[in-house]
Amino acid sequence: MKKIVWLTLAACLVAGGCATQDQGSEPKSTEKKSEKNPEVGMTKEQIIDLYGKTDDQQVSSDGETWVYRLNMGEAFIPFNFGYRPKLRIIHFDKDGKVSSWSYSK
Repeated sequence: MKKIVWLTLAACLVAGGCATQDQGSEPKSTEKKSEKNPEVGMTKEQIIDLYGKTDDQQVSSDGETWVYRLNMGEAFIPFNFGYRPKLRIIHFDKDGKVSSWSYSK
């Protein structure tokens, strides 16, 4: 009986010694990086830093249009008949800066 008590006490001490507290010096942002909206005048590099690269790029004589598909994973859920794609569309001018953007929810 004493062995069980000592083993239980030892196990509690070992488990309690493994617990740590988060003492990170950097404040954690409540806003996710991908939820931040683009701003008119941002460069392509800033947009890539913000959202990453996209495979859907359309080039015209007026500039470029990049489309980010935000909820593609929901399209593969069985019996998800209410799926509507969520898109972030960013238009760049000839200089490669954001001229306008839109977001469908």
